[in-house]
Amino acid sequence: MRKFRWQPIVLGCAVPLLWSVVVPAFGATDPPAVLIPPDYNTFVPPGVGASYADPVFGTVIKRSSDAPNMPNNFTGSGMLAWVTTEYSTVNPFNRNGSRLILQHQGYYGLYDGNGTYLQDLPFAVNAATGPRWSRTDANVLYYVKWVSPTSQNRLMRLDVSTGTSSLVHFFNEYAIISGEGESDISRDGDHLVLAGDNRYVFVYEISTDTKGPVLDTDLGCVYPGYPPPCFNNLYIAPNNSVAIGWLPAGAGRFKGVELFGSDMVFQRQLTHAIGHQHLARDTNGDDLLVWNNSGDPAPPIFCPNGIVKVRLSDAHQTCLLPLDWSLAVHITASDGNGWVFVETYDPADPPASLPAWKLYTNEILKVKLDGTGETQRLLHHRSRQTANYEYQPRATVSRDGRKLVYTSNYGLQAILGYPTWYTDVYFVAVPPIEDIIFSDGFE
Repeated sequence: MRKFRWQPIVLGCAVPLLWSVVVPAFGATDPPAVLIPPDYNTFVPPGVGASYADPVFGTVIKRSSDAPNMPNNFTGSGMLAWVTTEYSTVNPFNRNGSRLILQHQGYYGLYDGNGTYLQDLPFAVNAATGPRWSRTDANVLYYVKWVSPTSQNRLMRLDVSTGTSSLVHFFNEYAIISGEGESDISRDGDHLVLAGDNRYVFVYEISTDTKGPVLDTDLGCVYPGYPPPCFNNLYIAPNNSVAIGWLPAGAGRFKGVELFGSDMVFQRQLTHAIGHQHLARDTNGDDLLVWNNSGDPAPPIFCPNGIVKVRLSDAHQTCLLPLDWSLAVHITASDGNGWVFVETYDPADPPASLPAWKLYTNEILKVKLDGTGETQRLLHHRSRQTANYEYQPRATVSRDGRKLVYTSNYGLQAILGYPTWYTDVYFVAVPPIEDIIFSDGFE
């Protein structure tokens, strides 16, 4: 998977926006406070299966894994180095939240809906195969069969209740098919967006076993410094349109994030740059891209490093929450309950004190989609930089928005001498609205 942390870009001239932008109204309450987690350099989370209440926000957090004390069942020797969520836009929960999957290094563990380990998935389902839960059958996962580095072109169906797999479709016109690591199954449970040989993008309909028209992405690779492939990610919207994130930034074709129909016919540019993002549906039925604008060559001055919703129908932008430039984010969305979840982390690993610790640092937030800036602050995830990708929390919410899991090392490398790559996963039953600390979201 190709993941990027986008920093602000300084240009000699501004690139004009192609859309109007809604300025959120300031709330009537006082500006939100910078809240620092206590005992940041000494706190050790409880053992696996036990819970604690976040000392600042009160949210109850359950530890779902304990990697150093969990056998590595793939190798048959030693313990796991890490357990982690896959990615924020890939839902680990099944359709009714009764099961979830987590990565045990290269293979997957199956957990119940409360984050308790049950068993391993068959090793044929691993980190290279992109497993995605069905939206119509709570026991079914789809994945790409890995035969060899040059033979990954069979879409498979796994029944987790029996451990049996069957072939869905053999894409023999390609050596490799992939959702590029960030896409999930569509809202209707019947469509996947796939790339053949990291180049040919199409939508596959499961029920009819039909492959739609194909977009050759190499036709858009005309920019110096960006040899094929030029695209970084693929997403399928609730209405089965497709968003492609291109590596070049700026206005014009094959830049930023572009929207295509399910027939892969270009519709419009959505943003001038890619960023951490998730496709979602608003409460009024509008399909949205919820996006972090930190890579935008000309971001609005009132929405720096902002969480922005972009309406797919016309690329209209609404700023939901500006953030300090020190913060990176991941974004995860449920099935349209009016909120989106944002997890922040500071790659510089600041000390837990002022002035280094900025507003919303290392928090998991629930941000309202209506543009009012209403933000619920759930918890401090306490994960910190260890010079690798695994420390990033990659928080992911269930389809109904009631359950959430995230990855964290809790700084145990420094506190207990754990290995650099160490992480575990933590489970949260998202509290009712009245039990969560609120803020306007704007200073």
